Amino acid sequence: MKKGLIGISNNVKSNKDKIRVWSESFKRYVPDGEVILLVANSTEEDIDAVKELGINYKIIDINIDPWYINNLRLIHTSEYLRESDIDLFMVTDVFDVIFQSNPFDKFDTDNYDFFVGGEGITVNEEPWNKDVLNKCFPTEVNHCVDTEIVCSGVMGGKRESLIPILEKMYDMCINSETNHNIRDQAALIILISKNEIERIKIFNLNDGWAMHCASSGPTEFLDGWGMGGTITNRYGGIPKMVDGVVCTHEGHRYDIAHQFNRIPEWHEILLKPYE
Repeated sequence: MKKGLIGISNNVKSNKDKIRVWSESFKRYVPDGEVILLVANSTEEDIDAVKELGINYKIIDINIDPWYINNLRLIHTSEYLRESDIDLFMVTDVFDVIFQSNPFDKFDTDNYDFFVGGEGITVNEEPWNKDVLNKCFPTEVNHCVDTEIVCSGVMGGKRESLIPILEKMYDMCINSETNHNIRDQAALIILISKNEIERIKIFNLNDGWAMHCASSGPTEFLDGWGMGGTITNRYGGIPKMVDGVVCTHEGHRYDIAHQFNRIPEWHEILLKPYE
């Protein structure tokens, strides 16, 4: 099966180093994989920068405020996937995603088509996601409060299954209340809470697939919002760094570390191999 990684960026020249870590870490563990960057509202300098990175790219125009790029990326990504012959994709954020091993190795494609990582807490246990749901999808909140938060910044699966999911998320975003600029994750949580995504695999924090540092790592939110105790009670401990690698509390390597820039000491350590 052909494998690929796709993400979106504007201001590519300014963010070249972040994009390089994202793409090079993926190629390190998936050497036969293809990396595609959707380059939004590009300048000539942006195109020169992405060419220097040696990755594939597609120029796209975002004709409304790029502040809403999280929502708009969904339709541009699905359009690219429709034209692609790659079988399995990772669809991720770019600036704060680093790969620590091959994320496709844990894909059971006989039984699942779509893969995401749970954050170990429910909507009712985490204020940020609940706030977005209240602001943008107020009629859906009560249905979602006991749903585990999953992160739309790291999604994977079969190309033909990703396309309708991304398009459904996009439709929900553009038809929602416009009280928050980031709505894609709320849309995904709603779809999962309503069982509208078939053959979905939600990896938990002990599976070692993806770790989302903002909610599960040693940030101010872990104690400030009480999530550290919740995760420890539920999973036996919280993720940690072991010998320069982000690991489960039992010391097993995560394939993906997301939002690692939220933890300055982790950020510095993880970037060293790519300096």
